[in-house]
Amino acid sequence: STGTMKRSFSEKRIDDSPVNPVIKRISSRILPGALLPANKDAVDWGFESLLAYGCHKHVVVIDTKYIQVFQTLTGHKHSVTKVSWSRNLHYHDLVNPYQLKLASADSSGTVLVWDVSQATVRSTLVEPDRTLLELGWLLGGDSNHHLLLALYSLGTLVLWHADTGTQVWRKCNSEPLVTFSLDPFCESTVLFLATDHLLLVDDLSGQQAPAGSGHRWSLSSVAYNASDAAAEERSKSRSRLISGVKSLIRTGEHRTGIEEELPLNECLQLCYHRAVRHQLFLVYPKKIFVVDAEVQQVLGVIALERNGSPFVHCHPCWECDFILCLHESGSVSARFRREDNESLAGELDQASGLITYDTVCISEALRLSKHSKVTGMAVCQSSQRKVALLLGDGRIVFLKLALSGKVPLVEKRKTLPSMMKGSNTGSLRLLTTGLLEALAPGPHLSRMCPPVTMSNWSTYRPLLAVGNTTGSVQVFDLSSGTLEKELNLHATPVRGIEWVNLTSFLSFAYANLITVGSKVRNEIVLTSIQSGRVQQVRADTSEESPVTCIKVSHLKQYFVVLFKDQPFELWDLRSLTLLRTMPDSFPCVTALEWSPLVSSKAQLRARLLASPKDVEPMFANSATEQLERQLGQQGASPLLREQLVFTDTEARLYYFSVEGNVVRDCTRNPPEAGMASVTSIAWKSDHIVLGDAEGTLTVWDLKGKVLRALPTQRGHVKKLKFAPGKGNMKILALFTDGISAWDAQDVQLFVQVRCPQDLPGITDVDWAKSDKLVVATTDGCIRIMDMEMKSCSSPVSSHLQSKRLPFVPQLLPPKAALLLKSLLQHPDMGPTTVPSPFSETSLHERLQQASLQCKIPAKAGVIERSAAVASLFGDEEGFHFWSVAQYYFTIQQRNLNTKDSTSLPLCYDMLCPDAEYKALQLQRLLFHERQRMAHSHTQRCVCRLLLLGQADQAVQMLLETEPASEHFYSDSLRACLVASLKTESKAQSVVKLVATNLIANGRTWDGVQLLCLIGKGVDACRYLQAAGQWEDSIWLAKCTLSDAANCEVISKWAEHLIQLNQKGKAVLVLLSVGQYARCLQTLHAARMVERAALFLDACLEHGLLPQEHSSLFQNVWLDYARYLHSLGNKRASLHYCSLAGESAADLRKEVEMLLDEEEAFAISEEA
Repeated sequence: STGTMKRSFSEKRIDDSPVNPVIKRISSRILPGALLPANKDAVDWGFESLLAYGCHKHVVVIDTKYIQVFQTLTGHKHSVTKVSWSRNLHYHDLVNPYQLKLASADSSGTVLVWDVSQATVRSTLVEPDRTLLELGWLLGGDSNHHLLLALYSLGTLVLWHADTGTQVWRKCNSEPLVTFSLDPFCESTVLFLATDHLLLVDDLSGQQAPAGSGHRWSLSSVAYNASDAAAEERSKSRSRLISGVKSLIRTGEHRTGIEEELPLNECLQLCYHRAVRHQLFLVYPKKIFVVDAEVQQVLGVIALERNGSPFVHCHPCWECDFILCLHESGSVSARFRREDNESLAGELDQASGLITYDTVCISEALRLSKHSKVTGMAVCQSSQRKVALLLGDGRIVFLKLALSGKVPLVEKRKTLPSMMKGSNTGSLRLLTTGLLEALAPGPHLSRMCPPVTMSNWSTYRPLLAVGNTTGSVQVFDLSSGTLEKELNLHATPVRGIEWVNLTSFLSFAYANLITVGSKVRNEIVLTSIQSGRVQQVRADTSEESPVTCIKVSHLKQYFVVLFKDQPFELWDLRSLTLLRTMPDSFPCVTALEWSPLVSSKAQLRARLLASPKDVEPMFANSATEQLERQLGQQGASPLLREQLVFTDTEARLYYFSVEGNVVRDCTRNPPEAGMASVTSIAWKSDHIVLGDAEGTLTVWDLKGKVLRALPTQRGHVKKLKFAPGKGNMKILALFTDGISAWDAQDVQLFVQVRCPQDLPGITDVDWAKSDKLVVATTDGCIRIMDMEMKSCSSPVSSHLQSKRLPFVPQLLPPKAALLLKSLLQHPDMGPTTVPSPFSETSLHERLQQASLQCKIPAKAGVIERSAAVASLFGDEEGFHFWSVAQYYFTIQQRNLNTKDSTSLPLCYDMLCPDAEYKALQLQRLLFHERQRMAHSHTQRCVCRLLLLGQADQAVQMLLETEPASEHFYSDSLRACLVASLKTESKAQSVVKLVATNLIANGRTWDGVQLLCLIGKGVDACRYLQAAGQWEDSIWLAKCTLSDAANCEVISKWAEHLIQLNQKGKAVLVLLSVGQYARCLQTLHAARMVERAALFLDACLEHGLLPQEHSSLFQNVWLDYARYLHSLGNKRASLHYCSLAGESAADLRKEVEMLLDEEEAFAISEEA
């Protein structure tokens, strides 16, 4: 059976029929195979839609659009254990350009930071005598994008500067830590998983190490059953159920005797939710705990379905409360948070009190073998709808979350949040959309097809046939690294492959020998790759001696089948008929080779038969048709004479001629003194090279009649092979402990490699071209290496075909990428000519490709176009900015209230309108109230209820305190105070005085509660900000203050963020309160030139900025005109010069002059 490597099930090849044939380039790369156990979970999918994973000591990058290998990176000396794409959450310009930056770590603890497009190492990060456990790029801050946090064994935490390779700080914890998760909502918070507890650090920064030891939590489980919980509920008159509730309780607090410890050493994964603030997941094989990290409570449990496969991994999505779970069976389940419509004061007797996730769909389980378990899962960061499953045998399965066929096509194009709303969840499916094959399990033997020549260059494809132990032969196109065919030819391990032309090969196989000297059943077939036709050779044979090799003659007329312990057979390749079997008295052959020295008349005759005069090679349909035509025409003509040499067990060299079925003995040469049994022969031009069992290479110059011996002292010579190309006399020698390359003419050593010092054990080697080697190694991979044999990587631009190159602007030079971006943002202002430095980058082709992929409507506004371009460029930070801007501009334009059908994704909770934010906080507080298990939980709920104006519920909760509790008296007094302040206004001055005294003495929250009770919310926010509790102040402002007061508090927060160098976040905050002028000023001051100008255009397009800021407008336009001019987009620069007015007069004259010169040059070129 046959199969092709599969970009996508529905996609056709783009380059099947090249109009202008070119000789395809072969670049250094890896053909990846099966994985090691150490590579488990070493997989990551970036915002650029590139997937990276670890394979042995290599990093493989996959293009998920065409489903092909995008890049291979070699440099690690140990197995890769972690890979992580840089998030690049910063504004992009010439100072911080678009880059493909990836960090990978190996089992020795070494971290390499890669420039993926160039396949070079940017920096090497080494922490001696430590094993790396977890990697994470620091979030937040406009200058944090190059900082990499690494957790090592023995509790060592290091922050690295990934571009320079220097340590920013290092901290050693007294206890060992297992892994960590960075809080996506708070850049200073990180949560660690230890063997028996959780550790929260809330002072993480990019300048200095955390000061304290963090807050330590223990996870415990309260084991009530439903009836006991109900009885206790009635006895204590509480308004909540406690059935099955889990809680996080600080160590040192009192524990009841019915608590049972939850073993954290069985926890498979710890991860923060990327859509819901403070929420995290603890993944166990049979349960996933939903934890609120702020209040240390488990708010829900996702239990495994009956007969369900255990959990392995969990991926929370960032757009909505939606998670994807990987199971041991290879299936993926999609789970969506069930909406809870109960109000805070609703009846809770029938409620479970737990957050619930409903399973909306499950993919089909994969048929997994012992060697193909699922070793990792990754989800597309941009769409959140595509999933990749990495299997142990190296294959990658691609899934996509989609609506079923019953749903109208228009609805199928919705985003993930819109797909989750309404009744659509019942129509969701996880469908398999693609499969990326890998090398079958080794050991491998590899054979390169015949080399390119002047007669075959127009149809030549550099194909590599790889045989394996399963009996199949995989055919790879080395110009792209893709698997073209997988042919299941044999039922036993493939022992040898020999090409007969560009598209056909002979292969032989037999079962493993039971004992030395035992007989086997040999199987030989001739296979055509293009037609898939398989012809049996020697079909009616019984058990015999194993075949050792097959040798095809130089003119492709004959082939010889060599056996281990019996005479060889001579076959007619044209008709696949046996010409002669050598007699038993014939010498036992140890090595054999056909002579390339054929008379010019014979070569001309063979060439004429292969390619008739009336058909040029360029116009031949295929190499297969040429072979069939050759065989058909030669059928009536006699076979031409060819020569071969071979050696016997005594190292004697025989020279025979073959013509038809006549084999004539021409000469016999006695063995050289000291020569061991010859194991391999290679012959090119006038040179024959013999390799023997002791590692000696004997070079015989036939023309000069000179014989030279080279004792390599490396043992058995397994293979000798001359490099292709006229006059290229390099020869490759394969030994048990490595390989070496020599110049046979000058008898000089080029390079040698020893195993396992330089490479893993080598199972086979061949020439890919005159200066590239194909090396099959024991790690299950195949390397295409240059002559230095040091690297298997090369720049992406050198090995990806332009027609199958995904749109990745990071492959362009920084200036060209930004020019391309400006052309997409101003499609009607493009340059007449491409600037000369970029002519080689095919900028016009990339522009056309980007325009097709971007799919921006012709009448799209500035924001819609900018968001689409940011998404296309993999610019996560830019995409977030334009998404928030689009939401608020739409609300302003339509003059809608905040209950519009469109809403911001949950991850923007601090930026959403106040009413939505307050509803989210009330819902969250409801869950906290239901799950409270300790007095500290009750106190926090009371505090939040008071701040939210829910005084009655707060009083009720305070009065529920048990008389036996040490807090009974204080809670009763607080209840009386709250109740009295609702009606008594004369005590406000006293309460305010007490509140300020409490705050001054460090009891900030007690004072804030009192201030809110007397309606002094603005003062409370100011005190919180003065205490550095900025997030709490925003929470209080959005939930309790008027729009004007809220805007004042949030504006101060924005100023604070600017001081912290978080200008990107500050701009979003100003956007959320309609401070568009200040937003523009901040962008301009931060030198975000492009974004400031586009934001100004969007504001004017929606009529949201008054003309009183005209001087600011002119400065923004002038800077943008200069920026566009520096990129080479002169027409767009001229447009903004005209908007800037007199201040841009000099620049405008310069640009006009350059445009006139370009137009004059274009006219002269046309003439």
